Amino acid sequence: MTSKTISKDKSELNLNPLYVRSVVNSLSAGMVNPFMGAYAVKLGASPSEMGWFQSSSNLSNNVMQVFWGRLSDGLRRRIPFIIFGGLIVAGLWIPMMFVTTATQLIILLVVQALLGSMATPAWTALIGDLAPSLKLGRVNASVNLWASIGSLIATMASGIIMILIGGTPQEILFVPFVVAIVCGVISSLVMVYIKERKNGEKLNLVKNLTSDFSGILDYAKKTPNFVKYCYVEGVFQFFMSISWPLISITQIEVLNASMFDIALLTVVQSFVTIIFQGWAGRLADNMGRKPLMVFFRFSLITVPIAYAFSPNISTVIAISTFWGFSTALGQASMTAYILDISPQEYRGSFVAMFNLVIGITTFFGSLFGGYLSNYTIGAFGLILGLQIAYIISLVGRGIGAALYLTLRETLERQTA
Repeated sequence: MTSKTISKDKSELNLNPLYVRSVVNSLSAGMVNPFMGAYAVKLGASPSEMGWFQSSSNLSNNVMQVFWGRLSDGLRRRIPFIIFGGLIVAGLWIPMMFVTTATQLIILLVVQALLGSMATPAWTALIGDLAPSLKLGRVNASVNLWASIGSLIATMASGIIMILIGGTPQEILFVPFVVAIVCGVISSLVMVYIKERKNGEKLNLVKNLTSDFSGILDYAKKTPNFVKYCYVEGVFQFFMSISWPLISITQIEVLNASMFDIALLTVVQSFVTIIFQGWAGRLADNMGRKPLMVFFRFSLITVPIAYAFSPNISTVIAISTFWGFSTALGQASMTAYILDISPQEYRGSFVAMFNLVIGITTFFGSLFGGYLSNYTIGAFGLILGLQIAYIISLVGRGIGAALYLTLRETLERQTA
C-alpha cells in the first residue's frame, strides 16, 4: 500500500507540468492553426489543392508516428520526443510567414507534420504512464480542458489582431505567427520539469532504431479490441475527411466569413467544450467510453449539413455550440479508450499505429473530397457542387457512426 501511495503521489506531482504544457502549447496552436485553411484559400488554393492541403498534412502527421512511437517505447522515454517535436513545430512557423503560394504552404506543413509528429505518441503515452487507469477519463479531460482554455484565448486574440492589422494574408498573420513561435518554444521547455522513471537497462540506440516493426504489428493483430477500433475509426474518418477541404472554401467564398468570424467560430465551440469537459471526464469513468463515443460520432453528421445549407456564418457559429458539447464527450472518451486497449509497455507504438491508420484513411478521404468537389463545382457550380460533396460525406459519416455500436466497452473490462 505504501509503495502504491508513493507512486500515486509522484504521478500527481508530475501532472502540473502536463497542464502547463497543455495550456502554452495550445496557445501556440490556437494562434495560427484555425486559420491555416483560410490562409491557403486566400493564397489562391483551388478545391483540389485544398484536398492536398488537408490530405498531405493528415498523412505526414501520422506516417512517422509508428517509428517515433516504437522508438519512444524502446528507449522508455517520452520527454525528449515531446521537447524536440515541439521545438521543430515552432521553428517551422517562421518560413510560413513568408510564403506566397498555397503550394509553398502545403510543403512546409508537410515537413512540419513529419518531424513534429514525434511528440504526439509520446504525449499520449505519457498521460497513460502518469495517470491511474480508473482516472484516465478525468485526467485526460482535465488536460484537454486546459488545452481548450489556452486555444480559446489565443484564437480570439489572434482574430482581433488580424482585424486590427489588416493587409495581405502574410501581414495579418505575422503577429500570430510570432506568438505561436514563442509559445511553442516555452511549451517544449516546460517538459524538463517532468521526471521520468529511470530505466535500469543500458539503452542501445542502434538496436531500438532497427527494431522489428513487424513484431509490434503482429502483436497488435492479436489484440482484437485494437484491431476493431482501428477499422471502425478508419471508416468514419475516411468519410468525415471528405468534407474537410470544402469547409475553408465554404467559409471564405460562400459564407463570406472574415478571419474574426473564423476565430469566433472556434472560440464558441471551444468555450462550450471547456464548460462540459470535467463533467464529460467523470461520465467517461462512470458510464463508460463507448456511449460517449457513439454520441460524439453521430453528432458529427450535423457538420456537413450545416455547411451545405447554412445561409450565413452566424448560423454555423450557433450550431457550433452543439459541436462543442459533443467534442467534450469525444475528447474525454476516445483517448481513454485507445489507452485502455493498448498494452502499457507498447502504448507509444499502439497509439502511433492507430494514428497511422487514421492518417492513411484521412489522406485518401481528403484527397477524394478535394477532387470530387473540383469536379462537382465545375459541373454544377460552386454552391450545388459543394452541397453534393457534403451529402456524400454525410451519408458515409452515418454509416461510420453506426459501426461504433459494435465496439466493446473497455471500462467494464478495466474494473472487472
